[in-house]
Amino acid sequence: MQSTSPGVPAGPPRARRRFAVAATAALLLAGAAVPAAHAQDAADPVPLAPTVTALGPYEECSPNHCLPHGGPGMPGRFRFTPNAADQDVTGYRVRTPEGVHHVTAAEAEAFEVTPSESGLFFLVVEAKDWGSRYGESTTFAFKVDPVSQQSRWRFDDGLDAPAATVAADSGTASERHDAVLHTEGTGWSPLARAGAQDRALLLDTPEGQRPHEYAETARPVVDTSKPFTVSAWAYLTGAGDDRVVLAAPGSHGTALDLRYSAADRRWAFGRSAQDAPGAPSVRSLSADEAVPHAWTHLAGVFHTQHDTDPSNDTVQLYVNGRPQDRPVVLAEQASAYEPWRATGGLQFGRGYEGGDYDHYFRGRIDEVTAWQWSRTPLEIRRMTEVRNRNGEAIFTPAAHWDAGTIEDGRVRQTGPYPGGDLRLSPTGASPNAEEGSLVLDGETGHAATEGPVVDETGSFTVSARVRVDSAAMAAKPDGYRALVAGQRAGTEYSWALWLRKHAEDAYVWEFTRTSLGPDGQSTETVTAGGSEHAVLDTWVELTGVYDTVDTTGAGRVSMFVDGMEHWSWRPTNLTRAQQGSGALTVGGDASGGTTTAHALPGAVQTLRVWTGAITVPYIHQYVMSPVTSTAQ
Repeated sequence: MQSTSPGVPAGPPRARRRFAVAATAALLLAGAAVPAAHAQDAADPVPLAPTVTALGPYEECSPNHCLPHGGPGMPGRFRFTPNAADQDVTGYRVRTPEGVHHVTAAEAEAFEVTPSESGLFFLVVEAKDWGSRYGESTTFAFKVDPVSQQSRWRFDDGLDAPAATVAADSGTASERHDAVLHTEGTGWSPLARAGAQDRALLLDTPEGQRPHEYAETARPVVDTSKPFTVSAWAYLTGAGDDRVVLAAPGSHGTALDLRYSAADRRWAFGRSAQDAPGAPSVRSLSADEAVPHAWTHLAGVFHTQHDTDPSNDTVQLYVNGRPQDRPVVLAEQASAYEPWRATGGLQFGRGYEGGDYDHYFRGRIDEVTAWQWSRTPLEIRRMTEVRNRNGEAIFTPAAHWDAGTIEDGRVRQTGPYPGGDLRLSPTGASPNAEEGSLVLDGETGHAATEGPVVDETGSFTVSARVRVDSAAMAAKPDGYRALVAGQRAGTEYSWALWLRKHAEDAYVWEFTRTSLGPDGQSTETVTAGGSEHAVLDTWVELTGVYDTVDTTGAGRVSMFVDGMEHWSWRPTNLTRAQQGSGALTVGGDASGGTTTAHALPGAVQTLRVWTGAITVPYIHQYVMSPVTSTAQ
């Protein structure tokens, strides 16, 4: 039994020392001598560095050696124990690259952390004492094994060999799985995800005919009874029936099925519960409807939770890098579920059901990758960035309207992808052939087409070259917003470029994104720009960027004027991405019938839209010095 000095309460050792320190302070204030015992306790040290022990699968790096273990998404377990000199540790604070955790002494017996990406990972652990003070830290470093084994099909084989009928597997897996094309004529499209200097798998059976074009590997690419991830870029042109992007067949069903579901009008990822006749399929559906005639990034993850218990196996769909709802537990949806292995080769552009191939894709498929691992949400979000073989980011032109092409009351859409021409309003909009512009009177003038032209749940960029008439804007009331260009979404705009008048001779450029609730009313609007005064009566290039990769939430908006970023005073992260529909408008809002709201006085030369968020290093390359190209 421990003894205590007279007048010192019983309790944890550090509590007794704190009482002693308080007593020492009182003696000093009174001018009394401090007893030797009290002088020794006055140090009252904070906890010493704790011990961190790895419980698997990760191991601590030594000064000269660091072997990778586990992998992204695989949890690791660790035990924290106090230094032998500390007797009153009540918990720990653990700092990781992904956040701070407060751990009780009981939880410290088996603390679990899940790295979201490969590379070096650090735990910085501090013990907490009875008085809630944190002490010296211990840094525990371990290495997370990168998931480098993959199969990848870029479909750029047709660049140098237009007559080629094989898409090479350019991945890093030990076994390569080239895909043989079965198409009518050429199977390569220059309208690829990485632009005109790329190619995509073209599946374009004419309308009115039963589609039957596809590609396939000779053998299975992944073991579908174990964790795997597949991803692809899809450009859907025929939405009247189910359209399969990727499938891995067995004898009766598919153990991997990434498709467009016509009944739901949504993307889906799943698998047959068994490889048996009549076995049900379990799917994870997208939250929003699919957007035809736009590139969309799709990923499907089959996860076994790194154990052998099939009751917790899940499938989950990701669209444009974002998880769609929660993972679907297969056994909860189909009691007969078992993690079976596909025996057929990977199918690009067709499915398999009941012993027959079906649901052939219409459109284009590009940049397909397969991993024998369940990739993490962070990794999947980064997959949506497209880069060439030199590591340079690539942004795909989705639409380009050039006012120098006005003819018969229309501004032609000159981009390589299909898209409607901008139709000029009956009054207030006229061409200026000399400067190649569309002149707007600020009262009734505008131009519009049917949108959207990109999948707005993913990253995209819009840019307009505009000149505003200062005299006409001066006559507008304070608070007036002139619409440069925008995409309708119900009664709002899913995105828009604006000129806002704050007061006399005080104008700012803005780029906004708005989300709608189930009732169609606005629930959130985020605004980029407004930090600098707009200059009128001269040509400026306005650029709005929506980035779903480098962000928190659903995406982040930013604004550039003549290639220079205009900062915002408010947060610019959107919590939910809104897909636009209906009119894409330049120069004003004509949804009210005969009147034009937000009418812009001035002129517009070009409006361009890209798939992908054009970031600072590339703004001048793509926006200020655009490279023109043609494709078919």
